[in-house]
Amino acid sequence: MDRCGRKLALQIASTPLILGWILIALSTSHSVLLLGRLIAGFSAGLTAAAGQVLIGESSEPHLRGMLSSIPLASYSFGILLVYALGSLLPWRIVAGLSTILPITSMIVFFFLPESPVWLIRHGKLEEAKKAMTWLRGGSKIKAKEETEHLVDRLELEIQTRRKTTLATLLQPEVAKPLIIVNLFNTMQILSGTYLIVFYAVDILKHVQGGNSLDNFLAAVLTACVRFIFSVMASFLLALVGRRMLAMISGLGTAISALFLGAFLHQNCQGLDYIPALFVLIYVAANTLGFMILPGVLISELFPTKIRGLAGGLTFMLFNFTLFGVAKVFPYVKSMIGISGVFWIFGLVSLGASLFLYLSLPETRGRTLSEIEDYFQQEGFLWVGRDKRWEKKVKCGVTKKLAAKS
Repeated sequence: MDRCGRKLALQIASTPLILGWILIALSTSHSVLLLGRLIAGFSAGLTAAAGQVLIGESSEPHLRGMLSSIPLASYSFGILLVYALGSLLPWRIVAGLSTILPITSMIVFFFLPESPVWLIRHGKLEEAKKAMTWLRGGSKIKAKEETEHLVDRLELEIQTRRKTTLATLLQPEVAKPLIIVNLFNTMQILSGTYLIVFYAVDILKHVQGGNSLDNFLAAVLTACVRFIFSVMASFLLALVGRRMLAMISGLGTAISALFLGAFLHQNCQGLDYIPALFVLIYVAANTLGFMILPGVLISELFPTKIRGLAGGLTFMLFNFTLFGVAKVFPYVKSMIGISGVFWIFGLVSLGASLFLYLSLPETRGRTLSEIEDYFQQEGFLWVGRDKRWEKKVKCGVTKKLAAKS
């Protein structure tokens, strides 16, 4: 996405996804089915970072959080859609229908502009102005101001920094957000965010302790809750900010998971609906912040000069960690039981809440340049930071621009 552009990267990503779904739909053996999943997986890797970066670079600050969370809301809707279709239609038909959206997206992207940030960094100023004007609803004044600001930032970066290399990852404004996002990703996975998605039917079967509820129907219900609360999170990001949403989500996830673990450990009989209810509360709280925020933070925290590389590395580490945890999960569950699993989810959620409270800056309404300048200051913890940092940042940028001119 750094060489070819964010938009073209997303168009390229549609091809293996279409091919993967076709192979799955037409598979005649287990190996062909796995090959289809493997090819579709390339698309997931190509899409994740490029989508978040494109949204972050194209959005206005007051809308960035809401728009950056839409891919995660779409992910939740996709889970719901496939669960629902899978309960009504043969799986081969569902796989075939799944080619419709990537084909549509590939076509639609021909009519959408490239990221103005990417265009400016590749010397395409006129294209950047046109793209920015389109993105700002035809407002040439606003587009001109933002374009000039991006040009000034690039010139300042050229004067003060060398060419971007892997060593750039060690610079404070890159290393700090990398640590925050990747540690949060790891704790998010260990809090059960995606394990519930992958093992929904199996987990609900153990939670219910019987056949009083249809496990597949319950899985569809969890997908409904996840979609509803991911949409709610998109609006809440614009109203309460990242830190507040992280705290609400973390504490809600921890309390519901710990209560569920204690309830299942007591092995109460005749109360199957109570643990199922707390699973839904757990999914709702977890989706509200823990599932949504990592994607939002990737689009906001990484500096422009290395946003593509840092975003790609982050999603690579995320998927390696998720793969390992997902494969180990069945063995851990068999050793400590489903109650122990939810205790782990709860304790990790508490740890994640504490970590985010100490380190995560509030980025609601901030420009990407202001966020980048924040990480250039000394110190790592947000709670220990001088709350007048915004004035200091603006003062420092003004001095740099004055010196440049």
